[in-house]
Amino acid sequence: MTRCSAASLDGLAYGALSTALALLAVALLVVPQRLAQRPAHQGVVALHLAADGGLRLWNRPITPEQLPQVLRESGQLNPQARIRLIPDPAAPWGVVQTVLPLLELGVLPFEVQLPAPPAQP
Repeated sequence: MTRCSAASLDGLAYGALSTALALLAVALLVVPQRLAQRPAHQGVVALHLAADGGLRLWNRPITPEQLPQVLRESGQLNPQARIRLIPDPAAPWGVVQTVLPLLELGVLPFEVQLPAPPAQP
């Protein structure tokens, strides 16, 4: 009888361990997504600018031609929203300046989030 209950406990422990690992894997996928979406819940449309001039909105690449339409739609959904341009730290300032006129045409206020300076050793 004890051999059977020990096997049952082993099976229960393996089941609990596999359930805990599955929950951990799901949390590792969901938590970064929720953190990335947090600015949107605060009324901030985060627009990422790559070093080569590519634009991404919520991890979706967009072209500069699509940007005015996206800004109009964002303004219609939430008039209190604002645009935050987040350039890549390796992006030259000239690339950032090419995007700024596109943001000035929009109906929403915008801000530029400058990268943090490198840490001094």
